Amino acid sequence: MGKDDKINLFQYLDYREYLRDYYQFHKESRAGFSLRTFSKKAGFGSSNLLKLVMDGERNLTEDSLIKFMKGLGLNKKEQGFFRNLVHFNQAKSHDKKNYYYQKLLQSKHYCDLKPMAKEQHEFYSTWYHAIIRELITSDKYNGDLEKIAKKITPRISFKQIEKSVLLLEKIGFIKKTADNKWKVSDSLVTTGAECASITLLNYHKNILTLTKEQLERIPSDKRDISTLTLGVDKNLLPEIKKRIQNFRKEILELVSDQKNPSDVVLLAMQLMPLTKNWGDKK
Repeated sequence: MGKDDKINLFQYLDYREYLRDYYQFHKESRAGFSLRTFSKKAGFGSSNLLKLVMDGERNLTEDSLIKFMKGLGLNKKEQGFFRNLVHFNQAKSHDKKNYYYQKLLQSKHYCDLKPMAKEQHEFYSTWYHAIIRELITSDKYNGDLEKIAKKITPRISFKQIEKSVLLLEKIGFIKKTADNKWKVSDSLVTTGAECASITLLNYHKNILTLTKEQLERIPSDKRDISTLTLGVDKNLLPEIKKRIQNFRKEILELVSDQKNPSDVVLLAMQLMPLTKNWGDKK
């Protein structure tokens, strides 16, 4: 699309949503625009492919992707973004999805429209940022980053801590006080009940890896890890999930009013099926 159009590709993270908005806008603003005219411009023999893709009934192949970019009239930068967006949306594995999301974050136009996207992705994709946030805003912190470096396990470098502090300030999770100390901008950082985005999935994968590594480092008397393997009717799963979410909220409320916490701990809970519809008869 040209720069005078009202629909800006770089504000989208779902190419089908972009196509729907593109179609609706041109349908209302351009006389004679239709599925057929788009298909003709793109070089398709069929006139309904745009609708099938918009409705999620058809994916784009490499060949149809090239034709779509022609039909949409995208310039070179828009083509690169659209290509990565299509691959991001159609990726079946987390690693591929994450790869193409990183590509999207390299777009200056996208980052100009979503200035916090790259920084928030970095925050949730790295396990130690949340820990540094808690330590640096503690009353026990005296301004010495080396002290923080000694407290974190597993160890990270001083340079990583410096970069983390800059990131935390940039995204507004911490801010300087009048006496040159740091305070929390939001009292709690939580990913919410559902972790659907690629960014949060990165965070949880890193936390699981960290938990696995720490099992061998932390003595049993200083940790509490237990598992339950249960036979459960699938109709009970929503209720179990709801109770876990409520418990998590109770813990957050319990610690939210603390004035001077002495430690930073990790509380991880996992609920996941271990069978594929084992109880189903069909």
